Amino acid sequence: MAALFDLLQCTPEVVQVMVFDNGVDTVLHAEVARRGWVYRTEGRNLGFGSGHNRLIALLGEYPQADLHLLCNPDIAWKDNPLPALISYLDANRQVSAVMPDVFGLDGCRQYLAKDRPTPLILFGRRFLPRRWLARRIDRYELRNLAFDRPAVVPIISGCFMLLKTTALRAVGGFDERYFLYLEDYDLCRRLQLAGGEVAIEPRAQVMHGHARSSYSWGWPLWWHMRSAFRYFFCNPQRS
Repeated sequence: MAALFDLLQCTPEVVQVMVFDNGVDTVLHAEVARRGWVYRTEGRNLGFGSGHNRLIALLGEYPQADLHLLCNPDIAWKDNPLPALISYLDANRQVSAVMPDVFGLDGCRQYLAKDRPTPLILFGRRFLPRRWLARRIDRYELRNLAFDRPAVVPIISGCFMLLKTTALRAVGGFDERYFLYLEDYDLCRRLQLAGGEVAIEPRAQVMHGHARSSYSWGWPLWWHMRSAFRYFFCNPQRS
């Protein structure tokens, strides 16, 4: 939660912080209330996109908020990333959303800006030795991208994404058929289908815990597989 606690203290650009609780955390609720933030819960985990949509529905109460930030609780930063992201969106009217350069706690870049996925790439990254698909995976992860300047890319990550509110509303927020995983991919595609672009601005940098829980067996893997099936086969125009 460190990033959330920094949002108003270190980022004067933020009008309001809104927190959606995927359970009922009374300590979190009390802390959010103490800080004057907005707290919402339905007492259960609705999924990443559905939870965000409950907060997006409240944006009408803040007409001065022309931008909306998605920020995971495992995000942190040394320098405020918002000025560079806001400046980029202001200077590029066609861009609907932008992300910063993202690094792990070990200091390594996470390559979360992506090319468009294919079933082979998503399956191979999870189940096959990387050397079998190394070149394709490198292309998918945009490892040859020049990270010394902004770039329009096909996919950006929902772990820290700054969006123009008008563009977000125009596509109706997240598709709630995705419980977890690929809902940010789907959002990027729909923003692009609506005429916008998504980009990465490397002058802004954040750190991300990035547990990669779907790389272990269990429910996260099932959710990832189900989301991939929906992305590729239920909405073929978005793949």
